[in-house]
Amino acid sequence: MLPSSQFDFYRQISPIIYQLNDLQDCLMVKELLNTPYVRSVDQLDSQMAELIKAKNPAKSYSDIELSKLVSEFFSENNREKYGVWVFYPWKNILVRLLPEEEFILVRTQRNNYKITSKEQNDLRKKKIGIIGLSVGQSIAFAIALERGCGELRLADFDTLELSNLNRIKAGVTDLGVEKVVIAAREISEIDPYLKVTVFRDGISEDNIDDFLSAGGSLDVLIDECDSLDIKALAREKAKAKHIPVLMETSDRGMLDVERFDLEPERAIFHGLIGDLKFTDLQGLTSKQKVPMALKITGISTVSTRMKVSLLEVNQTIASWPQLASAVYLGGATVSHASRKLLLGEKVESGRYYVDLDELIKKESEPITEAAKKPVKTKAEFVDFLPAGDNLKSTYRLNEAELTYLLEKANTAPSGGNSQPWKWIFDKEGVLHLIHDKDKSESLLDFLGTGSLLAFGAALEIIRLTGANMGLALSIHYQISQFGEDLIASVLFYSKADSSIVVSHDDLTEGIDLRCTNRKNDKRELVSTEETLAFKSLAEDLGVTLEVIDDLEVLGELAPILGGMDRLRLLHEQGYSDFISEIRWSEKEALETKDGIDIATLEMGNVERAAIGLVRDPGTVEFFRKNDLGYGLTKISDQTILTAGAVMMLQADEYSPEAFLKSGAALQRIWMKANLCGYSIQPVSASLFIFHRVNREKNTGFNSAEKTQIINFKSQLNTIFNLKRQKEEMFMVRINKASAPSMRSFRRDVSDSLIIL
Repeated sequence: MLPSSQFDFYRQISPIIYQLNDLQDCLMVKELLNTPYVRSVDQLDSQMAELIKAKNPAKSYSDIELSKLVSEFFSENNREKYGVWVFYPWKNILVRLLPEEEFILVRTQRNNYKITSKEQNDLRKKKIGIIGLSVGQSIAFAIALERGCGELRLADFDTLELSNLNRIKAGVTDLGVEKVVIAAREISEIDPYLKVTVFRDGISEDNIDDFLSAGGSLDVLIDECDSLDIKALAREKAKAKHIPVLMETSDRGMLDVERFDLEPERAIFHGLIGDLKFTDLQGLTSKQKVPMALKITGISTVSTRMKVSLLEVNQTIASWPQLASAVYLGGATVSHASRKLLLGEKVESGRYYVDLDELIKKESEPITEAAKKPVKTKAEFVDFLPAGDNLKSTYRLNEAELTYLLEKANTAPSGGNSQPWKWIFDKEGVLHLIHDKDKSESLLDFLGTGSLLAFGAALEIIRLTGANMGLALSIHYQISQFGEDLIASVLFYSKADSSIVVSHDDLTEGIDLRCTNRKNDKRELVSTEETLAFKSLAEDLGVTLEVIDDLEVLGELAPILGGMDRLRLLHEQGYSDFISEIRWSEKEALETKDGIDIATLEMGNVERAAIGLVRDPGTVEFFRKNDLGYGLTKISDQTILTAGAVMMLQADEYSPEAFLKSGAALQRIWMKANLCGYSIQPVSASLFIFHRVNREKNTGFNSAEKTQIINFKSQLNTIFNLKRQKEEMFMVRINKASAPSMRSFRRDVSDSLIIL
């Protein structure tokens, strides 16, 4: 009896083939057959019957005839010496099989003529290497089943874990076993004659050349590994050795083909990562590799559910998902493509999709775009002017003076850089400010309050710029109730040869300096002296400025604002606003001269990649339906945690005038901060949503979302406005930062000015 200790079952990868014309092998087989724990399977007669039919396909045999032919064969050929016994030590099974050539003939006969006999023989001469045995396992099995090569080289360093069993063909009895071992054993149970070479430590700089070339160069390399730097290394080496590379992503059934055998000068990854090399990617963190990986896969071509999943990684899931159906589809796709390539058929470099969601989809209702509102005519804006008023300027600005004044005024901050102003210069020399609501209508511009802040800032600029020009002027607020179109009128009385002294005119030089800066540099506290100066600027207008600079408290504020950012994006109108206000390229920003240039968001590659994923409305719809998207709450964390302080403007009443004055206070503080070397970034989206939910019945938020919003508001009031005696008008982050990468553009004055 054979002692079980003779075989190291965990280290045993390949079966042992015993030739029955070899005395030592025969003795070993005899010993195995007499070992109680070894099970034997002898179906040689059945295999012989199949062989007879395979060699005589035109004939039809009855079972009796076949049985007779098998008996006749073994009467002429000693059955005990025919074929082989194959021992699988990891299963303790001994199996009787046909000799190699006969075995291959029978096993591949059902391939004809999808694969001809000549093609099958040609494929036997080919070598295929597979790196990564998660998705790669199904590819290896498909190739082995078709016998699409003569040698398979498999590389993976990882072991099987329970979470792998949603897509890898294995069982709980294989937990802890190397994936490459599981694959090699399974292939050997399909075909013990197929050569399988394993690289149990995976692929590295030390062994990549051996993997590609030792024992003969690979004819095809299949890359299914997770490591971005190894992907690059494999391609660099394959390119140098003129080996084609195939890859399948298991998302949307994408097959990637790089024909380095035909195009040795071709850039790796189709040039999608530029000139980056293996050595450039080696030292990157997992976070830094995410945008690179998305460049390779292509954000626009990733499926909606994969986009959702990528944004949920490390939030509600531990890793990106892979489904067995997609993995096995990938196995079929790559096996098919590799066979065509190896047989000399046309397989061009590029990307090919077998997207089942596209092939099997419900016919959706045609989406009708919302009718665009007609642009207001000049006459319609003029109708908003006060009827029968006696407003008249005693000094009429010439066109150059008017243009200069409005160029400055139009630099005022506005929500989403919407620039919601229309200026009318009437025949009496009075400048009127009208709310161009078509430009500002949004979830956040509740009752036009966001626009009123912008108007207050613009009017403050007119006050300061006018004084600097020597203009004596007065500003009259015309709006008395929310929703009115006429905001204010500016009267001009005289023009001096030099500037006029007005309150806070030292801030004038900050008008051109003022801009939003979203950079997150090292945290630096605002001095007490400067904080008091900011508060004083607000108090002069009857507005309160509350400042929080404790890092622990800011840590409590960050998830509140992040949670509200998420709810804004999940809101149908909020999401539409976000997509509409972002300018995704400098070209688009220059063409519109409004909105938020994505460059001004100062995002790292990872955050920009996340925003790119959110650009797909299907992703956000999936979040909305399944209460997901919590990864979105983290995007702005560093905005708050690197802040020197977060400051909130508060007023005694909720009125148009209070918002106009708050806007003027905001402009003053912003200019002062920029002049002192500080950067300002608005973080106020939550406040406008709080106002809407508190004052409006039909908000577009469901009951669960409203509950979250109310809870966030309660949490906010443990930080700001503790007694809830003030109206919360606007909130900004202040910090020290280097100059912004880009400033937002402004439309030409002619686009917002009507001269009567």
